[in-house]
Amino acid sequence: MARSNAASSLRLPYVHPEVRDLAFLLCAPPPVHFGLPCPRARLLGAEGLACLAELDRDPAALLSCLAASPRLRLGHYAEQLLLFWFHLRPHIEVVAHGLALRDPAGLTLGEFDFLLRVNGEPWHLETASKFYLQAPQAGGVLIGPGLNDAWPLKAHKLTQQLALSDHVCAQGLLPADFAACRRELLLAGWFFYPPDFVPLDAGLTRGWCAPLDEAWPRTHAAARWVHLARERWLAPARVRAEDTRNEAELRQLLQMVPSPQLLAELEQGSDGVWVEVARGFVMPKAWPDTARLDALLARV
Repeated sequence: MARSNAASSLRLPYVHPEVRDLAFLLCAPPPVHFGLPCPRARLLGAEGLACLAELDRDPAALLSCLAASPRLRLGHYAEQLLLFWFHLRPHIEVVAHGLALRDPAGLTLGEFDFLLRVNGEPWHLETASKFYLQAPQAGGVLIGPGLNDAWPLKAHKLTQQLALSDHVCAQGLLPADFAACRRELLLAGWFFYPPDFVPLDAGLTRGWCAPLDEAWPRTHAAARWVHLARERWLAPARVRAEDTRNEAELRQLLQMVPSPQLLAELEQGSDGVWVEVARGFVMPKAWPDTARLDALLARV
């Protein structure tokens, strides 16, 4: 059975979950090709890996920054991680974050996620952390597990956001050197496909999706599993032995859950800690709700 195990090739050598998530945003490939790839290495910088290693040894500043802005959504958490990094690194200047663009009547036309100067070069950077499934009932459309969003809708929105600096109302809002600024999208997350899906592009952050009650794709027979809470969806998992479960235990635990749940398949590392080698969404029998799915697809 074919399966995606992008996590096995994305080994992040960090212990603290927040540092791992930051490293994932800065180092991992996107889940899909969309426009020109953001040059993440420019954001990481020449000393970026050494800086991440130092943060892993002492994450106090990062944790304090995150505690000052409690996470409400995964996308907000990812933005806060990046904002911390942009303020930390000397080759990046944060000109603005979350800058709203409004028309003369006060109507909000959009929001610039970040205006940066990277080594002095003006950047308009949009960010998105997305997780979509190719459920059979959706006819090939990648949909969110909450049935509130779909990739075609998000792709259209991102295209609009990246064009904000062209709007006539932006002329009096942006610094003069941002009139023809570089526009980049840092797209992070994972897209999930049926187990028999054969990807055309290698190296993207992809996983599998399968019915809860059917066989789960696995990399090896001795695998252990962990159920990933939403706040731990970004970087590949790294967990203690006591936090892992076998497949039968996890199946029983998820029987009454009405929505898709994200799992990570694990193998034991050399230090005794269990690390993710693949991930996937398991879909309960009653999901997706037909009426909600039809309403979502009608917007696509």
